[in-house]
Amino acid sequence: MTRTRLEQLRDYTYRKVPVVLGECQTDLPPLNLSVGEPKFGAYETVAEALAATNPADWGKYPPVNAGPALRQAMADWLRSRYDLPDGMLDTEAHVHPVFGTKEGLFSAILTSVLRKEDRLERAGRGHLRPIVVLPNPLYHVYVGAALTSGAEVVYAPCTAATDFAPDLSVVPEDDWERVALVIATNPGNPTGTLLSAAFMKAAIEKARTHDFTYLSDECYSELYFETTPLGAMDVCRDMGGSLDNVWVVNSLSKRSGLPGLRSGFIAGDADRLEDLYYMRAYGGAQTPVALQEAAIQLWRDETHVEKFRAKYAAINAMACDIFGELPGFRAPEAGFVLWQPVSSGNGDHVARRLWQEQAVRTLPGSILSRPMPDGSLPGQGFVRFALIYAEDVTREALLRSVDILANDNRHGAV
Repeated sequence: MTRTRLEQLRDYTYRKVPVVLGECQTDLPPLNLSVGEPKFGAYETVAEALAATNPADWGKYPPVNAGPALRQAMADWLRSRYDLPDGMLDTEAHVHPVFGTKEGLFSAILTSVLRKEDRLERAGRGHLRPIVVLPNPLYHVYVGAALTSGAEVVYAPCTAATDFAPDLSVVPEDDWERVALVIATNPGNPTGTLLSAAFMKAAIEKARTHDFTYLSDECYSELYFETTPLGAMDVCRDMGGSLDNVWVVNSLSKRSGLPGLRSGFIAGDADRLEDLYYMRAYGGAQTPVALQEAAIQLWRDETHVEKFRAKYAAINAMACDIFGELPGFRAPEAGFVLWQPVSSGNGDHVARRLWQEQAVRTLPGSILSRPMPDGSLPGQGFVRFALIYAEDVTREALLRSVDILANDNRHGAV
């Protein structure tokens, strides 16, 4: 029996975790590596900005697209980060601040589906249902918004067969005219992999051919180790500078370790951002005026980002030392999530043992996945570790985990 959309929304990631993991059976202090919530951030900058806040600012409704100074800071960051030529990015037309990317992504998906519905209706094909193409495994907010929109959801598996890039071949050629949006996460969450320029170029070309939005979620892009990740803005620049059909998403949550500040942006296609503006004017939220000064300072400062990047690089190197001999281990290319395969193929079983026997809380890959047409879950054979703690705490968590991962097959899959 087909479940209703409301019933499907109950598959919320963090409500499912306790059911899968059960109760911890040890007196060891618990270490929660299941949530991508950094344990160090640019707190002093926020504190200083708040100390200088005009109390009257708390009595103001923030504008839908924030204040001009915040938009300018974000635009300047984009120009610098992606070496954009003069004239490619217009601050007012191409940059839209959002109240953290969770809220922004939800609105972006709804807007994209409504836009496609309008286009199909005008073409006399209003009977066709828009499609949203999502990576699988994925960030759960994508699913919630896509279900709410009423679109048909097509999941593009991200597996070793495609170097963990979304396999867009799952969309039949005749269905591309119905596609409203393709989302790709770069660097990947939970896979920790980087998308190639060739993948992004092909996806953008297809978006322009079939008039849909290619949305590049790049929230982990600044936490890299050796190679600076290419982003969709890089590819657009090299394709001639047009931002048509492309949206790029980023925020301070990972870059600055401040998920509580709720400052992000969606940048790109100006016409589509105009639609997004009106969608968010009715139901969106915005960073409070009193907090925008802190966000401005953080978008203009790279020193703290370089410090955090070095910390994560050291943690990543340590993880490679501890897990490096495990079967199938693959070091993350960027970000702070480790996507560890398990020998038995049963990530639920391994994550349960990690929690119950070692008090290390992780995310089973199955929870981050949605069923493919054949019933398979692309993340079933994996466990995600969010390496969010300082080096000493992370070391303890990984050392507690390594024996269970190494001897997984010995205990069998249940």
